[in-house]
Amino acid sequence: MKKYFNPMSLLLALSMIGLFALTGCSDDNNPVGGGDEPSADKLVFELEADAEAGDPILLVSDETYAIAYHAEGVENISPVNAPAGWKVTVNEEVDSILITAPSSTVEAGKTYTLQLTATGVGNQSITTEGLNFYHVTFDDPEGTFVLNEGNMTTENGSLIYITPEGYVVNNAYKRVNGTELGNVTQDMYFHDGKIYVISQNGDTNAEGLSFDNDGMLVVMDAVTLKKQRSFTKEELSRLDWPTHIAVIDEQHVYIRDNAGVWHLNMDDNSLAFVGGSENAPKAKFAIVNSKVYFPSNKSYLAEVKQIDPATDQVSSVGTNAIFAARTMINYILGIASADDGNLWIIGTSAGNPDREGMITLNKLDLATSELTQNQLSEQPNETWNCCFASYGNIVYYANGTTIYRAKFYEEGSGIVDEVLVDLASLDDNVGLLYNGLSAHPATGHVYINTLKGFGNSFTTNSIWEFDFDSSLDTPVHKFDNYTHFPAGVYFNK
Repeated sequence: MKKYFNPMSLLLALSMIGLFALTGCSDDNNPVGGGDEPSADKLVFELEADAEAGDPILLVSDETYAIAYHAEGVENISPVNAPAGWKVTVNEEVDSILITAPSSTVEAGKTYTLQLTATGVGNQSITTEGLNFYHVTFDDPEGTFVLNEGNMTTENGSLIYITPEGYVVNNAYKRVNGTELGNVTQDMYFHDGKIYVISQNGDTNAEGLSFDNDGMLVVMDAVTLKKQRSFTKEELSRLDWPTHIAVIDEQHVYIRDNAGVWHLNMDDNSLAFVGGSENAPKAKFAIVNSKVYFPSNKSYLAEVKQIDPATDQVSSVGTNAIFAARTMINYILGIASADDGNLWIIGTSAGNPDREGMITLNKLDLATSELTQNQLSEQPNETWNCCFASYGNIVYYANGTTIYRAKFYEEGSGIVDEVLVDLASLDDNVGLLYNGLSAHPATGHVYINTLKGFGNSFTTNSIWEFDFDSSLDTPVHKFDNYTHFPAGVYFNK
């Protein structure tokens, strides 16, 4: 027999898992769920929760968690209270309590403290202490995603989600869908309630081996992570190792690969090369006012290119300002959209990033083509997608394992950065930064992915979260050994 309880009100308190029993007189009754005949004066009800499940126990939308119990002399089991959307089911046939999280559409608090009352004859009762649950949805503006490439010869990509409280949902996409992302996932983009994830190899790895996964491009719901669409490597066969993606709308999805930039129309699945985007570098796009930007470096000729989705025409922006800058910009290390609708540019006066040059932090006004320039003391890491991250008028960058902060001055200035911390001094397992220097747009916290090294050392890793306004050497959170070659840190904004 199953008993269903429809929750009505929310309990918010979180407490450690605990159990206790009250004893007293009762008539002889058959125990709930079977078992030996109880003694005449004993009432027993004990939950057998998994100690490794965590506190709270994390459940995604509509997910069910089972707790075994032991009962003697019990006639009825009921929850003390349960919030709207949560369902508690007693399955007496298998001595189990089933807790099902709400659907994603339920407007309710995320936390639920389960308490159960077991009653027997003679008005005896036992009430358990709280067992804490947390309903995970993936659209919290203060949540954080870490995308994993996986080992390119043996693994598919995966997705980590970190709640604002610091709870980690590992393999979140697989947990929701039962399937995996493509081999060597590279980038993800949020648009109009959906998440787009592009992978380098899709369902066939670089050695030609078939992988069981959802393909080269996966589109999922941003609240639940449930897959909505996917494209196999065969369906996107014209792409050669795609690395980055930007979405204006479903008719204008831009994907960068070894040839340049491609335009995917998801209405008819057509894929067309964007002329003039040849040799676009392996770097994130910047999106400003529904236009797509990428840097271009050609032998002492640094430019910022713009793609107009209305025409797919590629043009240069701010060229005269870049050429006439007080400190020459001969090579662009990275670009990013600024909060004020303009464009950040970090460049060097050297003709390539391997030569020593003067490093500048620049802001390009896209409306007036005016360039404001500040100077940095060190050259940011260009490899492994760790060039820089911005929050408001502050830019963070890394040189080696040292993190710097530059406060940008609109009137132009000399050197504007300061050393914050060398992560290697905080943890001996920090060998390098790898695909992840990001600033959270909601909190301003800085996220950094580190590895001990390559080879077998990549499994020793950390995700760092810093509030540098509060502490330079003590992270808000540090999550060890979750990543598998991270592709980056992302936010649902």
